[in-house]
Amino acid sequence: MAKISKLIDDLTGKTEEEAKLREQFTFLQKMARSKAETFETQLKVMLSNKEAMGQLEIVGDRAFEYRNSQHVNISNGCNAAIGEAVDDFFKGSSGVKDGFQKIVKTALSGLIGDTSIGETQEKMFFVYPENYSIVRVDVMAYKYTFTSKGVLSKDVENIFVYTMAKSIVDHKKVGIDFLLHCVVDMMQKPGQENPPLEEVMDFIKELRACWKMLDDSDTSPDTVLNAWESGNENDTLPNFVTPEMIEAKQQIDEQLNAMTSVEEVLAV
Repeated sequence: MAKISKLIDDLTGKTEEEAKLREQFTFLQKMARSKAETFETQLKVMLSNKEAMGQLEIVGDRAFEYRNSQHVNISNGCNAAIGEAVDDFFKGSSGVKDGFQKIVKTALSGLIGDTSIGETQEKMFFVYPENYSIVRVDVMAYKYTFTSKGVLSKDVENIFVYTMAKSIVDHKKVGIDFLLHCVVDMMQKPGQENPPLEEVMDFIKELRACWKMLDDSDTSPDTVLNAWESGNENDTLPNFVTPEMIEAKQQIDEQLNAMTSVEEVLAV
């Protein structure tokens, strides 16, 4: 799997063959970007519709950040690419990110592994704990598999496009039980009754700690969203986070880190 933009950048165009490939990949990129832009428009409409959002309500009926990417030749072995996408778009400890990567790979496995000719499309959402907030991540993904390699460009078997949107979960309207139910759904594989939640223990602990800290504080959901939209670059904490909140979360973290089973974590 490779990003189309990288394939274009790697071609100097100095030879006739490279110039031809560069033109082909540029055409593919324009097609893929158009799809990603369509997805972003559709996500904006969906996020503004409370009925379409269901029980996992967000603040302000909008996302605060979008990200898209376009690739070719995706396959089931593309774990590194998914890991890179998670690293680029999400903050958090390695344990939390590792757990989230497992969840994302599970959710995308059907689309990535689909080898049927033509186009396939999926829509999904996740929850993710990030910088003292609980984020909803909506994803729209698209795959087009050609009848054979080289139909539009040399050695290209398929195109894969995704657009992601981050919004803030309204912690005053959503309970931790429902959030954890979402995690189970995200990890549910066909025919599997009990997802291996222990594999994402760090992820679950951080989600639980963020929710409990927010639920126990007087922080309003609008304050959380405004902090993100006003600028939250690099590892800088959102401006709604107070020393008292940091101390409270540290105490919750210590309590959760002493636990060794999912059942103990959920009971807190």
